[in-house]
Amino acid sequence: MTNNQRAKRCASFKSSYNSAKRWFLATSFAVGLSGCGTTNYYDALTTKDIVPPSEVQQSDSIVSASYDKAQRPRLAIAFGGGAARGMMHLGVMKALDEAGIKADIVTGTSVGSIAAVLYSSKEYDEIEQIMYSFSEHEIADFNVSKQGLIKGRALAKWLNKQINYDDVADLPIPTGIVATNLTTKRSVMFTHGDVGRAVQTSSSVPGVFVPVQNNNDILVDGGVLSPVPVYAARQMKADIVIGIDVFCSQPPPLTDSAAKVIANTYWLQSCDASRKETNSADIIVRPTPWDDSLVNFGNRQEREAAMSAGYDAMLPHIPQLKALLNKSENAEPRVIKSDVI
Repeated sequence: MTNNQRAKRCASFKSSYNSAKRWFLATSFAVGLSGCGTTNYYDALTTKDIVPPSEVQQSDSIVSASYDKAQRPRLAIAFGGGAARGMMHLGVMKALDEAGIKADIVTGTSVGSIAAVLYSSKEYDEIEQIMYSFSEHEIADFNVSKQGLIKGRALAKWLNKQINYDDVADLPIPTGIVATNLTTKRSVMFTHGDVGRAVQTSSSVPGVFVPVQNNNDILVDGGVLSPVPVYAARQMKADIVIGIDVFCSQPPPLTDSAAKVIANTYWLQSCDASRKETNSADIIVRPTPWDDSLVNFGNRQEREAAMSAGYDAMLPHIPQLKALLNKSENAEPRVIKSDVI
């Protein structure tokens, strides 16, 4: 072997060795990070268990048996989860706004919790501007961790920038933000605490978002047990509940890819388990998704199409809703206080 051949062989060996070394270091670094990713400790958030009406004694029922004839019935909107399909909530808000109807109580699960907070704190025109202009990149903070791919804190920060309220209890309309307590295996509702963090918790899709640890309990997306939070609205003393179902109304597209199989499995389990709760709403609005996808927020034109889908779904229910609200001929506006929670 000549000196030139030996030199080439040595150079090739060094190159392979250095490549292997870089791969080993990179892999070790990633594995190391997977054990030290972000952990969301939110002990300051206050939760309340959601008790289905069937579990409550008749004498202590959280569901109003009849309206007080001296006052108009309390109206709640239960905004359901559904990721990018949540853009359809905007159309529901528009139809109600045009009809001059404003809810006394709002509850929200996952993306529905964003809708609930914005509805409680903003006028429709402001909400529309926010939802048409936001970028999904603003709410995605990717994370190298075995706990989840997204930290979730960017979502909390983004929402807190949109509103001027520090605590859920301070929102102008009584608001219940729903999450799932994996430790107790129950649905819970945030009634006090940082608004953005409550919404982040409600939106923490298992396996995607880093879960929230709250006083030794592990909390995740509210849609696991309550895709449309009707029971939460009843617990907040609502007489009439509009349930907005943007998730169970239509399954996500199905192929043999892992992500889509998981999405369809989650859809089937959650929607089947929660059917009784959703169907207990006085009015159920099920918009037809403009796009089957759960992750495509789309451009301005596509978001307007989603808004129109929600608007078209809500509009036919307006006469029925007005009839329910006008049950008492001489109804007076009811003052809703935070102590109804």
